[in-house]
Amino acid sequence: MKKLLLLCLCMLLCLVGCGETPPPETTPPETSETSAATIITEELPPVVEPTLYHFSFIGAGDNMAYYGNVRDAKKNAEGTDLVYDFRPSYTDIKPVIADYDLRFINQETLMCGDGYDLSYYPRFNSPQELGDAVVDTGFNLVGLANNHMLDRGESGLLATLDYWDSQPVTHIGSYRSKEDFEKITVIEQNGIRVALLSFTYGTNGLKLPKGSTTYIPYIDNDTVARKVKEAEELADLTIVSMHWGYENTFKPSDSQREVAELIHANGGDVIIGHHPHCIQPIEWIGEGEDRTLCVYSLGNFMSEMAQDYNILGGMVAFDVEKLGEDGRAEVKNVRFIPTVFDYNRSFYNNHIFLLENYTDAQAKAHGIAYYGNHTTLDRLVGYVKKTIDAEFLPDLLKTETE
Repeated sequence: MKKLLLLCLCMLLCLVGCGETPPPETTPPETSETSAATIITEELPPVVEPTLYHFSFIGAGDNMAYYGNVRDAKKNAEGTDLVYDFRPSYTDIKPVIADYDLRFINQETLMCGDGYDLSYYPRFNSPQELGDAVVDTGFNLVGLANNHMLDRGESGLLATLDYWDSQPVTHIGSYRSKEDFEKITVIEQNGIRVALLSFTYGTNGLKLPKGSTTYIPYIDNDTVARKVKEAEELADLTIVSMHWGYENTFKPSDSQREVAELIHANGGDVIIGHHPHCIQPIEWIGEGEDRTLCVYSLGNFMSEMAQDYNILGGMVAFDVEKLGEDGRAEVKNVRFIPTVFDYNRSFYNNHIFLLENYTDAQAKAHGIAYYGNHTTLDRLVGYVKKTIDAEFLPDLLKTETE
């Protein structure tokens, strides 16, 4: 019996040992559905948007001090520690240009300082207090290339450079040497590199003495083309200040247009023109990304000239944007801001008004009556609308034009 039980137990153990072993647990193969789910749930890296760089620009035309302007400044200074005070002439303009980053003015008269008598038309030397007022108003970019640079000789020009060197501005257009001229002025404004050039058609027949190392950048097609091309390689944007054209005419000359096309062909982005003493058109040269903004003439800013179109001037304003470090700088939102230089028949109360704030009564009482001339607000507005394309006009004038 015991043998029988032992035999049964052995057979049972054999049956258990010969049974199939269950397969180990495995992870089911990944399907397209599970892969998609995994991708969707993965955390993606953040998208980095390129930085948008931006600065704003405003530029004014010819700033000149005639005898009446200086006499008015002397009266303004009575009862103060100053000898001359030109600041009241700019009080309406100061808050306007404060909104801009780069603020250009064509300073057309010398400021030689001590040792030089003041002088007026046709050879100017203004009080340095005029420069002080320019700086106080907020201008930080001063153009010096003009036909009056040698009115008081080379020494007067160098003395004027000494003055501007002492001021918190960037000045262009007059150089102590050709080497200085060849070193193109490049400033960085809010992450955008801006190259600055300046040229003049002449200096009223006056010349530097033989052997002088002082350099005046006269308009020469080869030189202009070469420097603009060099500037484009150094900066994101090139602004060229041009003292050119014929006086007292609203239309650009063939020579102006030729040089403007030359600047455009070599990569210049903005041309700021002055010298005609009245406003001239604003236009785009070329199309698309390579177009050039050309302001042929901004007219007079401060002056004592006799005609009503001489008292009318303006400022050009625009924005510059660049997307990313390697992006292309683009000029946008170009607008023309008309101004009127006002004085009474005794040449006092000199003041620069925005045309939009000027009244017909002021126009009719303007000091040009001293010369036997007269004007009205409608006449001044008419000059603007006939000369400046509606694209660039302030909304008030644009509405009236359409």
